[in-house]
Amino acid sequence: MKEQRPAPFKAGFETYQSVFTYRYGSPEMRKIWSRQNFWLNVRDVWIAVAEAQQKAGIVTPEQVKDLKEHRNDLSVERIDQLEKEKGHDVAAAIAEYSEVAPIGGEILHNGMTSEDALSNAEIKQIHDSFDILRPKLVGTLEAFGAQIDKNKGLICVGWTHLQAAEPTTMGYRFAKYAQDLVDDLKILNFMKPMIKGKGIKGSVGTSASFGEIFEGTNMTAERQEEFVMKKLGIEPAGITDQTYPRKGALTAESILLQIGQSLHRFALDIQILQSSAIDEVSEPRRKGQIGSSAMPHKQNPINSENIDSLTELLPGQTFAAWMTAAYITLERTLRDSAGKRSSIPESFLIIDEALERTKKIISGIVIHDNSIKTNMDRFGPFFATEIIMAKLVEAGMDRMEAHSILVELSEKAIDAKREGKPNPLQELATSDKRITKFIGEDEVRESFDKVMKHVGNAPQKCEEFLEKELNPIIKASK
Repeated sequence: MKEQRPAPFKAGFETYQSVFTYRYGSPEMRKIWSRQNFWLNVRDVWIAVAEAQQKAGIVTPEQVKDLKEHRNDLSVERIDQLEKEKGHDVAAAIAEYSEVAPIGGEILHNGMTSEDALSNAEIKQIHDSFDILRPKLVGTLEAFGAQIDKNKGLICVGWTHLQAAEPTTMGYRFAKYAQDLVDDLKILNFMKPMIKGKGIKGSVGTSASFGEIFEGTNMTAERQEEFVMKKLGIEPAGITDQTYPRKGALTAESILLQIGQSLHRFALDIQILQSSAIDEVSEPRRKGQIGSSAMPHKQNPINSENIDSLTELLPGQTFAAWMTAAYITLERTLRDSAGKRSSIPESFLIIDEALERTKKIISGIVIHDNSIKTNMDRFGPFFATEIIMAKLVEAGMDRMEAHSILVELSEKAIDAKREGKPNPLQELATSDKRITKFIGEDEVRESFDKVMKHVGNAPQKCEEFLEKELNPIIKASK
């Protein structure tokens, strides 16, 4: 007689819920990291092992059929209930599966240790998660590409040390962020195959138990592993202990850390560019969207702030993965278990959410041309100093002397500007005899006129980046 299975678990608002349960991350990513999906992955490992052992003649077709037919008859609630009795999650899962598939349950987990099932199930989750993130990363790059092309010639103030430096273009600035993400995609493509499953190797990775059960059959531990891992779509590590190499978890976190760093940099810059003092861009927003419950005028960069708030968790998650890999201890202890149950899923959900928000921002970004012009008019005269200095040196003035004169004039102009006066730098430079002794007043004025085009090869570099880097990797990723 089958045991009465408990009612489905429903977490209400009277108990703790992770913000990733309801607020951050896509439904498809949450599904991958759901407990139901995890235990279904475990069942897939058990079924594949049973099929391999059927080939050896030690499992019957009826037993395999029973396991397959009841693969989806899963009760995570019943597993939890049985775990309280048995004190072991896999023993509980075996018992729960055996209740609905009693014929197959007779041979379930034959020769295996818990991590033969758990490790491969988790690696399957990691690979499936990257398969979701990869097209989202490519889609984000496509959105960047459109903005780079559109704004490759839009001249704006470039900032170093948060001080007005010299002009750049908005497209060139976007290309910097996209270049980082192109590198991240290359890293993902290169490193993902290095994340390997445990295979089916028994308690300490030696496959000793399978040598015993396959004795006198046409099956070997190696053939069983090859069959099972091919069915699961996972490449096994050649050498393991009780678990998959925890280096794999560290590798996964490292990939996510790289992507997170790139998204964080972009989002931080958007916050600065959207600040009231600069106001050159804005995130897309709904009409009537509330920025503050107290200050009705606020238009906060909430998506960018959210991206940074989430991705700032990733260095800690990566360090936790480092600790797990470094402290696994001999063939394994359980100190590698509890922490990664939250850190790995949450890291994937963080990047999942951050990529969605980044694509939303860059696709719908609002560029304020008038604010850009205002900032160029305000700081543009200072940018002429580099042009004037080059002309003075070419005309024979000592470079350090030229630099010193222009520092002096710039300080006077800054002081005047802080007093609310128009920027007087052009007048100061054209009337300074030390300068006009080497270059004429007309040449000085010409230097100020050139400022609005003083972006070097930025537009051409945008085109080159799109042609040689971005578009090819997007095309190859389709």
